Amino acid sequence: MPTSSLAVDLRKRLGWPLLIALTVVAAASAGLRYGLMESDLLHGLCAGGADDWRCLVRRIAPQLFMQERIGLFALAVGAFALLLRHAFVARLAVVAGAAGLVLYSADFAAVGLLAGMLVLLARAPASVNTA
Repeated sequence: MPTSSLAVDLRKRLGWPLLIALTVVAAASAGLRYGLMESDLLHGLCAGGADDWRCLVRRIAPQLFMQERIGLFALAVGAFALLLRHAFVARLAVVAGAAGLVLYSADFAAVGLLAGMLVLLARAPASVNTA
């Protein structure tokens, strides 16, 4: 299957809403990681005792990925998706897995994302291409 038809097939089988949600979550996670958590400028500002909303988010956000919580969440939801074969649960696993891949929890998040994708691709009708 050529690459262009693979992209079209994924759009058909997964749907635009999931692809858009996946893009938004990955971008928001990257913004959190690189814009707030790993920002040297913000580190200096928050170390100086500034009372800024970004410093508050920077103090609270590590709770998402400490002890790989978001990755374990994606893995658990992916396991439930495999057991239940429910599309909403599988979509949640994919989105949580994408966030976990960016937010320091790649080990468990990758498995959760793949489990969700397996359920979604198994549920979706395959396109018939006889060319």
